[in-house]
Amino acid sequence: MRAIIVFSLFIALAFIVGAVLAYPLKLLLDPALALAFRKYLTYATLISGLIISGIYLQLYNLLSFKAFGYNGNISGFIKGLLNGFVYGLTIMLLIEVILFLLGIHEIDTTRSYSFASLSILLCKAIVMGLLIAVIEESIFRGALFTGLYKQTGAVIATFFSSLVYATVHFIRYRDLPADTDIGWFTGLTMMPEAFRRFYEWSIVDYFLTLFIFGVLLALLRLKHKSIAACIGVHAGIVMLIKLSDYVTNRTHSSSYDYLVSQYNSTFGWISFIVIFLFTLFYFVKLQKK
Repeated sequence: MRAIIVFSLFIALAFIVGAVLAYPLKLLLDPALALAFRKYLTYATLISGLIISGIYLQLYNLLSFKAFGYNGNISGFIKGLLNGFVYGLTIMLLIEVILFLLGIHEIDTTRSYSFASLSILLCKAIVMGLLIAVIEESIFRGALFTGLYKQTGAVIATFFSSLVYATVHFIRYRDLPADTDIGWFTGLTMMPEAFRRFYEWSIVDYFLTLFIFGVLLALLRLKHKSIAACIGVHAGIVMLIKLSDYVTNRTHSSSYDYLVSQYNSTFGWISFIVIFLFTLFYFVKLQKK
């Protein structure tokens, strides 16, 4: 119980520190980027998550690249990453095929499909997929999973790391009015309202999809003893989502539209079932070894 309480406190601390760091990050990057303050809050929270997860590991004298999931030789790590990437693409392609067959997605004919535009899109999708995967996997299946696993075991570590992973995706900061005076504590004052979606039952399908995806990634972490495959799967799925967002539209005219979340054009009950089946398959496969 103590380990879970400590784990939860570090998660809360990461959000608090991120909210405070958002202001200096804005001062640093605004001359070049001029982003909405909520964007700086998101980026500052990711930075805070990496820092706090390192402190969390240090609390148990575990701080190392291995604890973050970066172990084994480089060639083996790259091989695991590439295998995971193919695995992630397979999952996401299956989901997309089902969405097309059910008439939930259709090709967006207003887009440019020239070689140049598609090449740029693909490069951006790959870079974004890898960047998101490396940061999130280093935190969730890396540091947080390792620390909790050492204290509680595989089942609890898998459950709570997946629960937190799903939860953080529903913390959404709103845009501030243009005349808002932004300071050190602005991020903190925005935090309570950022949890508004947790009062809505309509997030259940999307939430469960992210949770079961977290479980699948945790199983990969347990199997391979590193986050290489986790990064690959995560990057493959994010990359294909980015491509799908560009190439397709959600129709909202399908009689099966309720199988996709109102908060996302791809995830919902269909994605949950597909990822659950992949997770079940992988779990059974692990038990036979």
